[in-house]
Amino acid sequence: MLFNSVLFIMVFLPLTLLGWFGLQRLENPRYAKLFLFGMSLWFYGYYNPWYLLVLLGSLGINYICSLLLQKYDGGRIAGCILAAGLILNVGLLFYFKYFNFFLDNCNFFFHTDWHLEKIALPLGISFFTFQQISFLVDRYQKQAPHYSFMDYACFITFFPQLIAGPIVLHNEFIPTLQARQNRRPDAANMLNGFSLFILGLGKKVLLADVLAIIVNAEYGNIAYLDAPSAWLTIIFYMLELYFDFSGYCDMARGIGRMFGFPLPENFDSPLRAVSVADFWRRWHMTLSRFLSNYIYIPLGGNRKGTAIKCRNILIVFAVSGLWHGANWTFVVWGLLHGLARVFETLFPKFRFRRDFFNRLATFLFVTLTFGIFRSDSLQQAWLLFTKLFAGGNNGFIVGLCNTLQITELYAVRKALELAFPTLLNPFYVLCTFGLLILSIALIRGPKAEQWISRRGRTSLGIFVLATLFTWSLISLSKVSTFLYFNF
Repeated sequence: MLFNSVLFIMVFLPLTLLGWFGLQRLENPRYAKLFLFGMSLWFYGYYNPWYLLVLLGSLGINYICSLLLQKYDGGRIAGCILAAGLILNVGLLFYFKYFNFFLDNCNFFFHTDWHLEKIALPLGISFFTFQQISFLVDRYQKQAPHYSFMDYACFITFFPQLIAGPIVLHNEFIPTLQARQNRRPDAANMLNGFSLFILGLGKKVLLADVLAIIVNAEYGNIAYLDAPSAWLTIIFYMLELYFDFSGYCDMARGIGRMFGFPLPENFDSPLRAVSVADFWRRWHMTLSRFLSNYIYIPLGGNRKGTAIKCRNILIVFAVSGLWHGANWTFVVWGLLHGLARVFETLFPKFRFRRDFFNRLATFLFVTLTFGIFRSDSLQQAWLLFTKLFAGGNNGFIVGLCNTLQITELYAVRKALELAFPTLLNPFYVLCTFGLLILSIALIRGPKAEQWISRRGRTSLGIFVLATLFTWSLISLSKVSTFLYFNF
């Protein structure tokens, strides 16, 4: 089920809130937890109920591992239980996400002819697998207790973070789930949470989905792009991904707040970053935390000298690339970010004096590498780069702008077609660059939660929120999934 759907907004979310807080009035909180678990399963299995078998199987295996770690506390047996749990988690992820990729590469490099029907990727498997790996490691290190099954099930399946994060730690969720003082609805949490949800919905529906119109059209026509249109395409993709992911994070945190769960921040204005290291402190923050705590630090982190530190950085970013998808484009993207981090580590003083130029250089590097990230293959990425730097200028950018066919422009477009047809092309160019300027202005502006705290309760703020909500609802005429659902 999608956050940006009428069914979710008008039926699922109100029904779940009413059931959750209504059942909390009972003396035993188990019924409310069971209800939340059931609703989360409905949310996850709405489009494909078969995915529930994968989720529940993963949930059951990891809970059994936790139970065994409770019985065999420490020693070699506990180490074997942890190893088995990690192998099962990674094996599940490998089978569904990477097995076809593995076979394709074996066929290419070894000239074999192995074939397997394409395996469907269950939604969110990367997220709930990493979340359970973190819990198992914490259990083994005695940093997490063994919870009841219902507490653990709610922790893993809580629907706002189930499909695209954030990757939540047990101590960020379960204590709140268990606390009696959180069993009643809080007016401030409801109001601020819904406001945050509206702002996220607006980013996704009114901005990211509009940017996607141009991006999707032009990535299918890379061979025809000239240099200006190629640059505009990759910049629009970076902005689309930015507002798509930012919108999801706002909506997830807003929903969590309505239920009384303060989900961790996962997105902190990353396009304001002054370095690649700063970018990864701001982009997908909980993934960076997971990779640091459970891969980088166990490998030795920065404790064993510069050479080992650089090696560990490259390993972490290679894993990050593969985590995002089973394609060499993701591997190359991850390694390029890793090499950039190694360069910053070896030459920490290689910076501009003014942060403006550091931000610009970081934005250009991130945008170029995400151009590879978006490409279907390395061949397509290479073609895109030839267009960026040797594509000339044949006026294709006007045709690119003309793809911006959105409902809000229909009346103006028809009026110009009838009265001033020669102004149609300039109109589309103006709208496209207006969209670019608006996107930059929003990136430079306050974060959603900052805006809510400053202006959300003013008359103007309430009017803006009401307008955004109404406009977004009206625009929910087509299915548009979040980009991180693919990862």
